[in-house]
Amino acid sequence: MAQTHASFGEVIDAGPLGDQWSAGKSQTLVREREVQISRLVLSRGHILKPHCVNLHLVFQCLEGEIVFETMGRKLTLKPGDLCHISPSEEHAVTALKDSSALLTLFGMRSPLPNESGDNL
Repeated sequence: MAQTHASFGEVIDAGPLGDQWSAGKSQTLVREREVQISRLVLSRGHILKPHCVNLHLVFQCLEGEIVFETMGRKLTLKPGDLCHISPSEEHAVTALKDSSALLTLFGMRSPLPNESGDNL
């Protein structure tokens, strides 16, 4: 079954999960050709190994405490903190506490499935 993403003009609750954290799951909230917004739900100790994406990236801690490693630095992010990096910049993530974060990727990407790419 294909995942449903928010439509233009639709209100999305992208805030902290609070008491509902244990029922939360990582999911993509918005997926369009030039932007993708996802909520990550990370248990304490969860590690996302070093990797990179070919898009601009904004990583914002919503709750908990997260180490965001990039550009030779370890940045400790607490609720409300965010960091942005350029395309293809390697980064890794470690949850120091049960956490959730908002991940925004933007820039040109390949056409989505079922898109011809003719609408440029």
